[in-house]
Amino acid sequence: MKIIVGGVISLQPFSAGNAWDRLHYAIGLRRLGHDVLFVEEIAPDWCVDRQGRPVPLERSMNRQVFHDLMRRFQLEECACQIYNGNGGEATAGMSRQSLVRWAKEADLLINISGHVRAEDVLSHVKRRAYLDQDPVFTQLWKASYSSKSLNLERHDVFLTVGLNIGTPRSHIPDCGLPWRHTLPPVVVDCWPDRADSKRSRFTTIASWCGFKDLSYRGEWYQSKYVEFARFAGLPKAVRQEFQVALKDYREQDEGIRLLRENGWILSRAGDIADLDGYQEFIFQSRAEIGIAQNAYVKGRSGWFSDRTGQYLASGRPVLLESTGFEQQLPAGDGVLTFSTMEEAAAGVEAINRKYEHHCRAAREFAMENLDSTKVLPRILELCGSRREEALCR
Repeated sequence: MKIIVGGVISLQPFSAGNAWDRLHYAIGLRRLGHDVLFVEEIAPDWCVDRQGRPVPLERSMNRQVFHDLMRRFQLEECACQIYNGNGGEATAGMSRQSLVRWAKEADLLINISGHVRAEDVLSHVKRRAYLDQDPVFTQLWKASYSSKSLNLERHDVFLTVGLNIGTPRSHIPDCGLPWRHTLPPVVVDCWPDRADSKRSRFTTIASWCGFKDLSYRGEWYQSKYVEFARFAGLPKAVRQEFQVALKDYREQDEGIRLLRENGWILSRAGDIADLDGYQEFIFQSRAEIGIAQNAYVKGRSGWFSDRTGQYLASGRPVLLESTGFEQQLPAGDGVLTFSTMEEAAAGVEAINRKYEHHCRAAREFAMENLDSTKVLPRILELCGSRREEALCR
């Protein structure tokens, strides 16, 4: 097949986790033998230099990052960075004219969060799949605000990493769309199994306030800071080191002070400057402590993280706040869940008691459930049925 993968990859400050996530789709599909083109659209006000100052595109970190990432994975001839959307032009990789020709021949667009909006791509590609990576937020934005900004109406297939969205297991509205469920793929051999029992810290990488809080039918659906506050006392409860690399937080925030007072080790996610640094952060971890967005938990979304997949592929056990995904996936070995402080403490103790066992089980879980050679063919199967007539109204 000829497949376009669309997603944000060069937005500053650079997020190595987001980049790895997008790249797993492109690399994985290519390794399966498909003809893959990666497309990113970039707005003029995104263009900044290394210090975060506005600059022309030609001198921006965005252009440099895009070029470097594509070159690293031999995608530079199969990539296009579009400047200024419908009013702009191709600025890195494939020319705009070549992009249009490619789109006319493309069988499928996998559009991560609906990022690609260029009309000369959307109007030509045969089939368009919206990949929802923010379940609950996506559906409530649409249900509460009838938001056109999501670009849902231009798609034929609707995929989500919220394994319970659109099922009786979650009360979140489906917007009249037939959501199809997928796990985030991991190109497993990009993540060598380097488990080390000498590592002491449970870690994670997170956004403190990734999304604005949303109100729906009198209930608030909030970001991760709410859940961190619930489990702030975990380090003292188990005498275990916990580290979180956070994006976009302020030292004076009450929640940040609460974490520090309880012994959390805080670092800046922005200090993880590249793909290798991101991997090293995971390799230096004993396990992941996965605190979820409040909305994912409250909506029983079944959300499963691409970051967690990378820990698992690296042979790192994960201790995850329950979002309901365990109703669809095996949990207990390598993947442990919690909803209360007592369950979290028990999970830490269980991982430490049989650490080598959980490391092996983590890698096995990734191979069985997240390996791109299994997940991506399933995605293509989900995208291959007849055109959906139901659109968000």
